[in-house]
Formats: sequence, structure tokens, C-alpha cells
Amino acid sequence: MEHPIPLDSRKQQILKAVVADYTRTAIPVGSAALATNLASWSAATIRNELAMLSEVGYLIQPHTSAGRVPSDLGYRYYVDFLMEEEDVSAPVRRQMEPFFATLPGTLEEILEVAATALAVVTDAVSLVTAPSAGGSKLKHLDLVSLDTDHALLVLVLEGNLVRQQPLSLSHTADQRKLSAIAAELNAVLVGLDADAIGAPTRSTGADAELRRGLINDITTFMRSVDAQQDTLILHDGVRNLLRQPEFGDVDVLQQVIAVVEEQRLLAAFIAAVDLDHGVQIVIGRENGVAELSRCSLVLTTYRAGQTRRGTIGVLGPTRMPYAQVAPRARFVAQRVGRALARILS
Repeated sequence: MEHPIPLDSRKQQILKAVVADYTRTAIPVGSAALATNLASWSAATIRNELAMLSEVGYLIQPHTSAGRVPSDLGYRYYVDFLMEEEDVSAPVRRQMEPFFATLPGTLEEILEVAATALAVVTDAVSLVTAPSAGGSKLKHLDLVSLDTDHALLVLVLEGNLVRQQPLSLSHTADQRKLSAIAAELNAVLVGLDADAIGAPTRSTGADAELRRGLINDITTFMRSVDAQQDTLILHDGVRNLLRQPEFGDVDVLQQVIAVVEEQRLLAAFIAAVDLDHGVQIVIGRENGVAELSRCSLVLTTYRAGQTRRGTIGVLGPTRMPYAQVAPRARFVAQRVGRALARILS
């Protein structure tokens, strides 16, 4: 993205007015429409300024006889220098309150609620990643016999995440033996992450080799769960794109949905964004994903306690009401962080 060219006060006001009008109507903005709201200047003066803003790349004229629309560079200038964030109004807070009044008790369910709430109040696609900061800690494990050579490992991780994995046993064992080993392991492994569990340990007794094998299986499985959490993106509100004229082209809409559903590109992009400085707004081609060239992302961080954090935000057309979306994403992030801190503490 080019470095923004400085603008004088009049051009700034006109660019801001074009962004506001186009965001509201999705119709290219002409000088006559602007003259109604910018009574200080004549339509001819506004026409000249629109032409100048087009020359420097802040506005685009889709057709010769049409009005102007903001370019990616124009939106960038607006976001960086002209945008005034709106407060999260009382009606919007009331709209979100039912989602957060009685939150469920598991990490994934809380993230799903957050995704739904944010999609509703932004009319865009919400994106929420799971919190990460090292490995998840073990809260409880069970071993359920499937037959004498196989067992089902059931793990309860912090955040009340329940994961299960069938295992092949290194030595035959019935349910009584597996229950006894599970009790022994719970006594020493609860509260540890995969790295701590996988540290070399001495195991003695008749079932020492079986226990060592199970500890290796538990470590491997917990690391795979952690890896999945690092790339997990929950989303909601894809249907909101259907109401946006930018996505009236079915091929364009399908490309965007494919990126959201497949997650890999989004996960890589989000991981590379610096979210240590509040809300980050990535406009159009700035995201580097060709399929999302007509989209913007508004992203921020939620913090669950001192060490764990994740990303929350929205994806929508570049014609997005950034001044509304940014504070609403921040508000939801704060609520999510507080909710997760309670169950992860």
C-alpha cells in the first residue's frame, strides 16, 4: 500500500463525506449529493476537489458519468487520519447483553457465543481464534477399555475442553487395570501441560511399561490438540455477506466463503498481524489474499488472564462502517476475555 499523500482541510472533509455517504448507500457519490451536506462550498468547487482526490488515488470513478467511491488508499487515509470512533451505544449494548448474560461453561461454547454476538452487531462475518499461550493444562483423564489391546483416552483440559482418542496399548489391560492407572496418572499429571508431562520420568512396577506408553500417548495427543487450537477459527455471519451489493457476483462471494471456511489462509494471515497495539484495520489488497481483495478485516486481541490471548474481529466489504465496527469488536473482546479468564484460572 502506498504511503498516504497529505490533504488540506477541505479535501479531508470532502473525502470523509464521500466515505460516509458511500458506506451508507453503496452508491457512487456525486458533487450534487455532497453539496447538500457541505453547504460551505459550491458544487463546482466540490467537483474540482473530487477530481483532485481521484488524481492522487483516494477516489475511483467507476464510470465516466458516475460519482466517486473510495479506493483502498482512500479508506486507509480515512481510517488513519479522519475516523472518529463511535461509542458502543446503549441499544447496541442491550442487543448484545442476552448473549453474555448467562455464558456457558466451556471455552469453545464461549467463543461461539462471541462469534454470534459480533456478527449480529456488525452485520459482517465474525472471526474468533482460540486463546493460546503455551500448552493447555490437564484437568482430568480417563481410560476406557475397548478391548484388551485398545483403550479410549478421554482428556479434560483447562477451559473444560473434552477430547478423546482411541489408543493401542503396549500391553494388554482390562478396565480395572486401566482405571487404576488413570487414578495414578491423575494424581501426578493434573495441572501440567504436554511439555511437563512429557519430561523424562521414572516408572516402576509391574505395569511400568504400560504407564510409560500411556504417558507418551497423552503427551502426543495433547500436543496435537494444542496445534489444532492454534489454527482454529470460529466464525459466524457468512449470511450477512448476501446483503452486501459488493458480493452480488456469485463467483466473488464463493471465493470469499471458501477462504473463510477453509481457514488456512486466514489463520496464517491473522498469525502475522501485529495485534499488540489495539484494533488493526486491514483494507482490501493490504491483506495479500487475492480472494479477499474486496474485503477488509477489523481485528483486535482479547486477553484471558495474564498469559493467554486470542484474536477477535470481523471480515466484510471495504465499504464497512469502521467507526462502528472497531469499538464493537473491542467491546466483545473485553467481554470474552473476562469470561475466559474465569474458566481458565
